[in-house]
Amino acid sequence: MLTDEYLMYGAAIKPAALVTLRAGPVRLSYDAGTGSLRWFKRGGTEIIRGIYFALRDRNWGTVPGRLSERERTIGKDTFRLEFECEHRQAGIHFAWRGLIEGWPDGSVRYACDGVVRGTFLKNRIGFCVLHPIRECAGARARQIRTSGEVIEGTLPRTIEPQIFGKASFQDLRALAHEVEPGLWAELTFAGEVFEMEDQRNWTDASFKTYGTPLARPFPVEVKSGERVRQAISLRLIQDPRSRGMATRHEDTELVTLEWSRGGESRRMPELGLGLAGESLSEREIERIRALRLSHARHDVRLAQGSWVQDLERAVEQSRQLGVSLELAVHLPRTGASGLPALRELLERSSVGSNGTRSIARRILVVREGEAATTAESLVLARAALGGLGVPFGAGSDRNFCELNREQALGQLGCEGADCVFWSINPQVHAVDAWSVMETLEAQGETVRTARAFAGGRPLMVSPVTLKQRFNPVATGPEPELTPEALPPQVDPRQLSLFAAAWTVGSLCTLAEAGVASITYFETVGWRGIMAQARDARNGALFPAEPGMVFPVYLVLRALCGSWRWVSISSSDPRRMLAFGLQGNGSRRRLVLANLTEQPLEIQGHGLDGAWCARYLDLQNSRRVLQEPATFWAMAGKAMEVREGKTRLKLPGYAVAVMDSD
Repeated sequence: MLTDEYLMYGAAIKPAALVTLRAGPVRLSYDAGTGSLRWFKRGGTEIIRGIYFALRDRNWGTVPGRLSERERTIGKDTFRLEFECEHRQAGIHFAWRGLIEGWPDGSVRYACDGVVRGTFLKNRIGFCVLHPIRECAGARARQIRTSGEVIEGTLPRTIEPQIFGKASFQDLRALAHEVEPGLWAELTFAGEVFEMEDQRNWTDASFKTYGTPLARPFPVEVKSGERVRQAISLRLIQDPRSRGMATRHEDTELVTLEWSRGGESRRMPELGLGLAGESLSEREIERIRALRLSHARHDVRLAQGSWVQDLERAVEQSRQLGVSLELAVHLPRTGASGLPALRELLERSSVGSNGTRSIARRILVVREGEAATTAESLVLARAALGGLGVPFGAGSDRNFCELNREQALGQLGCEGADCVFWSINPQVHAVDAWSVMETLEAQGETVRTARAFAGGRPLMVSPVTLKQRFNPVATGPEPELTPEALPPQVDPRQLSLFAAAWTVGSLCTLAEAGVASITYFETVGWRGIMAQARDARNGALFPAEPGMVFPVYLVLRALCGSWRWVSISSSDPRRMLAFGLQGNGSRRRLVLANLTEQPLEIQGHGLDGAWCARYLDLQNSRRVLQEPATFWAMAGKAMEVREGKTRLKLPGYAVAVMDSD
């Protein structure tokens, strides 16, 4: 049954509220379910994004813990929390005691004392610290190495490649960064050697400082009875040479949006969907055609015996949907077998009155076992498939991390490419709703970094998914899937308002950064934009109603038509994002999303005029998900917007589509 909780959050129950703590001038939040600390702030300035304990198995999977609280003492500007936590999963057993304390001077200490209760392989056990990118990218920083050496520098602005043993911040005993002029936040570490990586490589909105350097071998066996003791301490340091600092004010409840001054607009990025491999009904075809997409992505895996039949089916579907194909061509691990047959099939599938136009929109070249496209692979693909009038892309089918690393090592075949591509998903490291929404801030960072080495080539993000499609860093077989569990590539939030709001945010950040093309999700099914009417797999963990569209469908439907992109600035992009569309004449459309579960009040600037607002929220979404055309047939709410005076209230994870003629 599709409950309100699943429709809004994509989960059976509403996420538990966080506990607010204060250590003097520092405000932070505590997750009593996991023992994690979040959002250390002084005024409106974020100091630390989070501190948490992680146990990562041999494939970098996170083993969750079960927490039992022993003490909770919270004062006006102090606190003390003590608990026990146990991690058990697939032969892994580890237990630890946590102690978190905060004092009036803004200091916070988090300590753990744990013991291994069964020999197993691990990649990491211990603390991680997250540093917010808005406040930290480019900030002055000071690292103290385990030798006592002090190194002054800055945190990177563009995304630093993750090359094992080459991190700018490594072998750490302590780390400090300048929060605002005159104020520094210093972290000291005990019980392990720490280093930092730039998590924007995976679209996490943070730098991460973690224990056990990656240059050391992994996985490593830990034996029963081994102890793990670590501690992290935070303190604020006022620079005596400073005259003080101007503290940013606390966040206000009101969020302001502003339409781009001067009516500046630009071309929309091309939008596409992945093909799910399932046959489509006439109604599903009609619904997808209504989106007026540019393309559909299909992966051609030349090492698989069924690739010809799979591609023929994809060609037929692309014709049904009225789109071209974005082909991700996966070469075999060695050689180029299959490319001549692929060329022949593409030539037979040409479209146009005289067969002069290829069914392929572009060819993204990857090779099985390669982290990113090499020059050799690109040359082989061009030699076999050239002359079709199709651009060739070099990039990575994994994460931006692999693309960034390979270009830094000189192993990306970018010179012979017509475009550069990579994929995005928000759950490489964390799966909770707050962390997933925070990744929106980093998506644009991947685009800006790629532009620095792409040489002016168009940038393509393909695909964008809620979960990883595969684990590119596994060191062993994945645990067997139990009958009651969803596949690891599936997130039940796919059917939720949460996913719709996240997609609005993704469109905002990627389009604003200037990508040429974005491929989202799939056509139908668990990873799609609608449920199939004949799909009997939904069950209790993915309770989509047969034949319904998911809320994200209506987000994509709002973009179809002859529009140009208009930038909309938000006073708080971590809570509210929006984009504008400029049509013919004075026709305008505004699409905005609440990125939080709490209602928000919005005030607009540069939006004067008569508008009609339609809302996709918990109250009315059930009426339109079975028959999405009714959303556009709704009368909507008429409103006259006057400069700086009209306010709009938007429920949690709701999307609003506002039209003005």
